[in-house]
Amino acid sequence: MKDMNTFCVEMFENNTVQPSLGILMTTAMGNTLQSDGTYRMAPRSEADFILKGTVTHIKRESLRTDPDDTYVSSEIGLTVYVSYEVVDRRTGKVIQKGSEEATGNYFNQDVNTVSAMDSALSYASRLVAEDIVFNLTNP
Repeated sequence: MKDMNTFCVEMFENNTVQPSLGILMTTAMGNTLQSDGTYRMAPRSEADFILKGTVTHIKRESLRTDPDDTYVSSEIGLTVYVSYEVVDRRTGKVIQKGSEEATGNYFNQDVNTVSAMDSALSYASRLVAEDIVFNLTNP
């Protein structure tokens, strides 16, 4: 992405039933791009490129079962799937597009399961953002 210095991250669409996952992914993308330092954040009207994306789905997978009851998962993996595209703001041309996925795990211990699941989704979103930024900064 030669001659690109500034970016804007549009709100990621969320095609899952998990509330606020689009917001979580958008935040992770903005933070990761800023932390990398290759590009500077700018308002949409001034950005060289715009990053758009969609959280397409989540896959839940039992990673470990309870030793006393094999029907109960004690550790669960949440894989987040994201598609994205980078658009040149001036021309509207798609510069790059792709998809990434990452997994975050949580333990199902009947205490704060929702909080643990949110943390796993946050972790997976950050991993996806890191992979996308790597793709953008390493041609």
